[in-house]
Amino acid sequence: MLLYLHGFESSPASQKIDETRQFLQTQQATICLEAPQQPASMVAIRQLLDQYIEQAKPPTAVMGSSLGGFWTHYVVSRLKQRGEQVRGVLINPAVRPLAWMPPEPHQRVHPYTKEEYWLGPQDADVLAAAQNALRDDVELLVLLQAGDEVLDVRLAQERYSSQRMILEQGGDHRFQNFPRYLPAVLEFLGVL
Repeated sequence: MLLYLHGFESSPASQKIDETRQFLQTQQATICLEAPQQPASMVAIRQLLDQYIEQAKPPTAVMGSSLGGFWTHYVVSRLKQRGEQVRGVLINPAVRPLAWMPPEPHQRVHPYTKEEYWLGPQDADVLAAAQNALRDDVELLVLLQAGDEVLDVRLAQERYSSQRMILEQGGDHRFQNFPRYLPAVLEFLGVL
């Protein structure tokens, strides 16, 4: 199973997920692509991902964008801890999501699911614990575009300097022209 983790307050209908699904179909790949709608809160996201990690047949490859990139590193790290050798691909990943957490509980509405939820100290605690679980001895491919208008690409460059990395000038947070990298990404993940 290839697990794709979308970004914060996004959805499985994201363009990169659609492009990945379409490419896999054209290649007649036999791997199952799962791109779940992630819950809104960090607490619930980690619970969902821990269920994937603990399955009898966990993901064999993981990729994610933005906050999904952070969680991809988490899943790959936890699987490595279990003795599984799983690679991950991070696309314009969030590096310090803990810094986004409000100091006091803050109510939000998910733009796609319309779920009302709270972000607060519990979510910050979950992100801190997840960040502490990240391992450097996992195999990652990091795709970055310097024109990312949401995240500071320099943080990802520094954090993942020992990993395989592609850094392009220009682009944006969505990662422009993503499909041209799908053959290399899926080969790296062992999917093709």
